This record gives sequence, structure tokens and C-alpha cells, in this order.
Amino acid sequence: MTRALSWRILGAGLLLAVMLVGLVVSESRARAAGQEVLLPMEAVDPRNLLTGHYSSLRLTQQLAPGQNCPARNTSYREGGWLALAKADGHHRFVGTARTREAALKLGEVAVRGGVYCARTAFAEGEQNAVTLDIGVDRFHADQAEAQAMDKALAARRPGEAANAFAAVSVGRDGRARLKGVILDGKRTDLT
Repeated sequence: MTRALSWRILGAGLLLAVMLVGLVVSESRARAAGQEVLLPMEAVDPRNLLTGHYSSLRLTQQLAPGQNCPARNTSYREGGWLALAKADGHHRFVGTARTREAALKLGEVAVRGGVYCARTAFAEGEQNAVTLDIGVDRFHADQAEAQAMDKALAARRPGEAANAFAAVSVGRDGRARLKGVILDGKRTDLT
């Protein structure tokens, strides 16, 4: 009886290990196969000691002059689509849609997610800004690296050109997967 139980426990452990390795490999392949987009980031300063050291990513950007806020704020959980278009070396939010096809009519990249829009103070005055909710919200790193990233993000003044970007892979399924971050021209990829 004890020997059979030992074999079952060993078998269950091996099965779980194989499943975990399979998940890591499939996510790595999906991240590599997706289209890379660069999204501007803003500074945020939360800490959660139970999840390790990380930099929180707030994907916020000014709307283009004359571009209105979306009709309503939405969340990632609602399952909507965001349209992104390339401009100035990175991707910008251009609109929301209910389907992937409708989002691709607005921009060149369609990603699942939601958006929050609000008036924000910038150097040239108040302007509408959007924060993208695409399921990417933190970058785990060792303590020194996370603190350096937070410091670089906090040093940016409102209205300055973005010097911080999240490198995100958008798969054919529309799901965003974080690849790395770029701060002041230095890229740090997930490893």
C-alpha cells in the first residue's frame, strides 16, 4: 500500500513538472511569435513584498490633438479590443472596438484590453490622456534593477517626450505579453 502511494505521488509530481515546463515553453513561443509594440510608460510606486521586487507599469499616453476620449472607460476583463498605430517610433492608442476586425480597421495592431481616459496636466496645459489596461502591469526584477527603473521613471517630468517604453508582444489571439522594458534607451528583456 505504501509503495503504491509513493509511486502515485511521484507520478503526480512528474506530471505537474511536465505541465509547468510545457506552459513556460508555450508562453515563450507565443511571446516570440507575436508582433512587438512599444508603449509609453509612466511612473508608479507600489511595492508588494510577497510577490518580489518589481516595477509597476502604467501604460499612459497623451491623446493626439483633437482626439477625443473613448465614450466610456473599460477594463481588460470586459474583453474589448484596442487599436494601436505606429507613430514617432512607438505605438499609440487610436480607438476601441468590440471585435478584432473592427479594431484593425482603426489601427495596424489589435490588442485585447480596456482603456481609462482622464484630463491630465502636462507642461503645455491640461490634455486628455489614456491609460491602457492590456493585462501587462508589472516587470519583476531583482531589487537593485527594480529600484533603478523606478528612479528613472520618477525622474521624467510631465510633458517631456517618453523615455520609458514597455516592449510588448501581441499575438494573433490579441493577447499582450510583456517582453521587456526600455528606459533611457537601455533595453531589459525578460529572461
